[in-house]
Amino acid sequence: MSASSRERFFERARRRLRRSAEGGGGAPARAAPHERAPVVPDVVEERTNVGPMMDALVTRVKRNQQPLGVDADYDLLREHFDHLHFMLQNPALHDEPDLDPIALFLESGAEAVGSPDYNFSMKDYLGRYPARRRGVERSPYLAWIKRWRAAGEIADPAQGIEQMAEVLHLEPAEIVEELVATRTDMMERLRTGKLGEMFAKATELEPLIGAVWIETARTRMIPLHGKFVSGAVAAIYACQKSAGFKRARLVMVTNRPRWGGGRRLEGHLAHALSGTIEAEDIVVVYTDAGGAAPTGRFPAGVREIDFAAAAEGLPDEHKQQALVSLLRSFRADAIININSRVLYAAMTSYGKAIAASERIFLCFFVRERRAQGNWFGMPLQFFYPFFEIVAGVITDSEHLRDELTEMYQLSEADRERIHVFRAPVEPQLPATVAVEIDSTHRPVVYWAGRWDRQKRVDIALDVARRMPDVDFRFWGEAVFKGAPVGEVPANVRLEGRYDHIAGLDLSQVDAWLYTSGWDGVPSLLLEVAMTEVPLVASRVGGVGEVLSPEDAWPVTDWENPDAYEKALREIFSDPQEARRRSHALRERLKRERSQSEYGDHAARVLLSRDEVSRKSR
Repeated sequence: MSASSRERFFERARRRLRRSAEGGGGAPARAAPHERAPVVPDVVEERTNVGPMMDALVTRVKRNQQPLGVDADYDLLREHFDHLHFMLQNPALHDEPDLDPIALFLESGAEAVGSPDYNFSMKDYLGRYPARRRGVERSPYLAWIKRWRAAGEIADPAQGIEQMAEVLHLEPAEIVEELVATRTDMMERLRTGKLGEMFAKATELEPLIGAVWIETARTRMIPLHGKFVSGAVAAIYACQKSAGFKRARLVMVTNRPRWGGGRRLEGHLAHALSGTIEAEDIVVVYTDAGGAAPTGRFPAGVREIDFAAAAEGLPDEHKQQALVSLLRSFRADAIININSRVLYAAMTSYGKAIAASERIFLCFFVRERRAQGNWFGMPLQFFYPFFEIVAGVITDSEHLRDELTEMYQLSEADRERIHVFRAPVEPQLPATVAVEIDSTHRPVVYWAGRWDRQKRVDIALDVARRMPDVDFRFWGEAVFKGAPVGEVPANVRLEGRYDHIAGLDLSQVDAWLYTSGWDGVPSLLLEVAMTEVPLVASRVGGVGEVLSPEDAWPVTDWENPDAYEKALREIFSDPQEARRRSHALRERLKRERSQSEYGDHAARVLLSRDEVSRKSR
C-alpha cells in the first residue's frame, strides 16, 4: 500500500475514534438474530516474548471490543482476529486509547492497512482475485472466511506460489497448507517458545534488536517471500528441466540464436568437441533473446536452453542471480561467454564469486566503430574489467589478439591467456562448377551481410553503380543503419536473408564481393572459400588471415570503389585464372583450418586433462 493510502487509513481511524469519544457511536450496530442479551467477554492478559508493554497494549485494545451478539460479522471476525499481529503492523495506532482494531478493520473494507491473520494478505488476495474488491459484504477477508477459503482461493502472503508449484511438485493448495503450518509453528516459537525467549534476552543486551519484532509481522519464507525470488527459482528449474537435469562439460552462453545457417563459433566448438566429449555434454544458453538455432548449427544431442524466455519479466538483478546459479548448477569444465550482455552484467556484481568456482572464458570477435570514427564494442567494454579474474579470452583472429596486447600493454604471460581459435572450414560444402562464358553472358556478383555501417553497403552499391553491365544480388537485412546508402541501382536485386550458403544457387555466380570496413575473421568468407567462388574482399582486421593475393583478391584500398571494380574485372577477363586461385584457396584453408586440429586445440584449452584422455581411450 502506498504512503498516501496508509495515511488515509490512519486518518479514518482517528476520525472514527473522535466520533466514538463524542458519542457518535462506533461500528454500525447490526443486531444478530440472537435472542440473548449481548455479552462482554472477559479479557485476560496473555504474556508473550514481545514484552510487557506490547502485551498490555494488546489487552487494552481487546477490552475495547464490542459485546458478543451485537454484530454477527464482528463476532466472526473476532474469532479469527490476531490482535498482536495487527498491532505490530500498525505502530501509528498504538497511542489511541479507544482503538477497536476489529471495528476499524471492518469499516476500512478492502483498504484496510494491516492483516488480522498472519496467514492472510489483503494485497496478495486482491491481486489474485481483483473481483473480490467489489461486491462483497464489508470486508474481502470476511467473505474469504465465509466462502472463498473453502472454495480454494489463495490468500497467503507468500508470493510465487503458482510459480513454485511445478518446482516443488505440489498443487498450490498443498503449498499453502505447508506454508500455514510452517508459519504458525514459527510464530508460536517466537511468541511463547524458546526462540522468542532467546530473542528477548538478546534485546536486553542490545535494545535495538527489539525493533525487529515488527518484522515478525512480515514473515518471509525463501523462496516464496517475493514473486521475483520465486520467479528466479522457477526460471532455473525450467532451464534445468529443459536440459534434462544433467550436468554439462561445456556451457556456451550467447546472446541469441544468431543469424544465418553457418556454424559460427558456438557451432564450430560443438561439432569439433563432439569427437572428444558426448554432444549432450554441451549446453548452449540463450540469455538476451530467445529462440533456437538453425538446423545443422549443432550436432544432434547438444542441449539448447532458452533462458531469455524462462526469465522474462524478472528485474535485471534477479535475472542475473538466476543466470549465475544456473551456470554453477552444471558444474562444467568451462563456461564461455559469447556476446551475452546478461552474463557480462552479472559478472559486474558476481564476477569474482563465480570465477572462484567456475572456469570462465570471454569470447571477443571485433571492435565496432561509430559514425564519428571512435571505436567501441565488447572487446573495449568488457576485456579490461574482467580479464584478470577469468580463465582466459577466446578470439578468432591474431589481429584482435595483437590489438588487445598493444592496447592494454599485456605481458607475454597475459598474452598467452588470449587463445586464438582459428575457425575451421566445412570441406563438405560442394565446390561450384565454373560458369561457361559466351558473348551474351552478363557477369553475376553476390554480396551478403548485415545492412549496417560495418559492412559498408554504401561501397558495395557504389561498385554496382559503376558496373551497369554486371548483375548484383544482395542478401541480408534490408534495413539501413548509419549513413544513407542512396538509391539501389537497377542492376541490384535484394534477396532478403538466407539460412545457409548451401541453399544458394551458385551455378551462375562469377564472383563474391565483400566490403566490410572492419572485421575479425568472417565466417562468410570461410564458407564462400569452400564453394570455390572467386573472392573479392576488403583486407581489414583478420581478413588477411584468410585471403592472400595468390588465391583471392584482397583489397587493401578498401574504401575505394575503383579498387573493387578493378579486381572484379580481372576475374571476368580471366575466368580460368580466377578458378585456379579459388581452388587453391579452398585447398589451403582445408589444410590450415581443419576441424580435427580446431577440436584438439579447443579441448586442450577448455576441458580437463582427465576428460580428454578418458574419451580418447
